[in-house]
Amino acid sequence: MNKTRTTLAQSVCRFLIYPAAFCFLISICIPLAAVGTQADWPGYRSDNSDWWSFTRIPDADEENISQRREPQPSTFQILGFNIDDAFGKVMAKLGKAKVIERGDASTGRSQICYSSPGEHKTYLIFEKGEVNDAVYLFSRGPDWKGRDLCVDSSVVTKNLSTASGLHLGQTTAEVRAILGKPSVATANKLVYSLGVEKKTSAENFEKLRRQNPGLSQDELHQNYDSYTLGVYIEARFVNGKLTYLAISKAEGY
Repeated sequence: MNKTRTTLAQSVCRFLIYPAAFCFLISICIPLAAVGTQADWPGYRSDNSDWWSFTRIPDADEENISQRREPQPSTFQILGFNIDDAFGKVMAKLGKAKVIERGDASTGRSQICYSSPGEHKTYLIFEKGEVNDAVYLFSRGPDWKGRDLCVDSSVVTKNLSTASGLHLGQTTAEVRAILGKPSVATANKLVYSLGVEKKTSAENFEKLRRQNPGLSQDELHQNYDSYTLGVYIEARFVNGKLTYLAISKAEGY
């Protein structure tokens, strides 16, 4: 696509930062959804101990292969939320959580964390980056700074799944049955690096028109008739069972 965009307050012109080779060059990114009450908690801005986050990684992984397709929309839904819903909406159902701010510029990210009650934790984390929204579901892994700020919720359990049926404890075959052929497959990991161009809905086109009053109708259609959807999904396995799931998506014009 050869499109120009009007500069908005929090927009950037960069490659999508994922550990995948589907990185698309975009000239501006859709503004993030309202985060609600957000705070910059001291001591986290320069912290990268959140090993589960891909937004923190500044360099793309050239081993991965982009596929020109998208997963079913239910892949991006969990507990009735879309992964790009505002944090305030999530907090209204799961309880108020502290918003942790980490990184800067292309690796800047806001996170809220929920966990299952009890000793053996399952974690559900929502994240908003500069150009992407992500959700993480996992039950194993190293400690990280800020884990003590995760809020216990009875709806977070080891059986929690996306609307498409992805959940911890599944085998590689079960994950493949839902997501299809992976971009990269190893003994303990499946990676999906997906990208596709989509037509802008009438509702979103109208929002973009209101946000850009200085553009003519022809310019609006030239710039906003379609957008690029980039998706990164990673599933990690221990002893053949899913213990970590990351789903990230970005939409750029």
